[in-house]
Amino acid sequence: METILQQLYWLWVPLALLPIWLRIAIFTFIVIILMRPILFHLAPRLIHWGSILLHKAVYYLSYPVMVLFHRMLTKRRNQGDYTIPSWIEGVEELFAFLLKTSSKTEGLTKKRTRNKAKWKRTFRLVGFALAILLPLAIINNPTSSYSQTWDRFDKWMTEEKVQNHLGFDIKSYQGTFLAKVDEVSAKVNQKEYTLTDQYKTSGGNIRATPSLNAKIVAAIIKDETVTYLDEQKTDNSGITWLKVETKTGKTGWISGRIVQEK
Repeated sequence: METILQQLYWLWVPLALLPIWLRIAIFTFIVIILMRPILFHLAPRLIHWGSILLHKAVYYLSYPVMVLFHRMLTKRRNQGDYTIPSWIEGVEELFAFLLKTSSKTEGLTKKRTRNKAKWKRTFRLVGFALAILLPLAIINNPTSSYSQTWDRFDKWMTEEKVQNHLGFDIKSYQGTFLAKVDEVSAKVNQKEYTLTDQYKTSGGNIRATPSLNAKIVAAIIKDETVTYLDEQKTDNSGITWLKVETKTGKTGWISGRIVQEK
């Protein structure tokens, strides 16, 4: 049993290396899919057995109670009181409702679920929807109870089980992995800049350092574009400089005042 649990804890390692929103989404979807057999197979059987037990319990309980009510009403009639207390009628209606509900539930659970493929498809769609909405809710509401519950669970799995129980220092890998993800993401979603209309005629200079006095290493004109390298600095005169790369592979700094995002 302990070996099986350890294997489950190891499954958390690749999840823990992912961004938190993706980790929540994958974990939510897996849990929902694992719950499907319980909801489709075990739950109907439990409801069926529960409805049978409820029907039997109400039936055997109602009989002595009704006998007691009959004796009470007979005694009242002998004393000339033919009114029926409202609480007795309420108890009778409650017993009748429970018997009817349990019988109907028992009958419904006996029927086989029709169009199982449609139900499974609907269940998957619900799983996808929750896998999208739950991460958004947790990330956008960090002070909510469900967000704090997730934080406690995440910390418990990462520190208590993976790190302490398995002896795997997952935190040292998280930073490296997420940094690689950000690096790849930055390369895939690179921004390109071109000169503003004001400087398209005169052109713009790319300098070795973020300063107007720095050496010019390249230049762009008119509709040429440069790739933003996700780094910027502001000099003493308040000019914001963007680190860029030209189409020929030269890198340097260009003033943010003369370019605009393409």
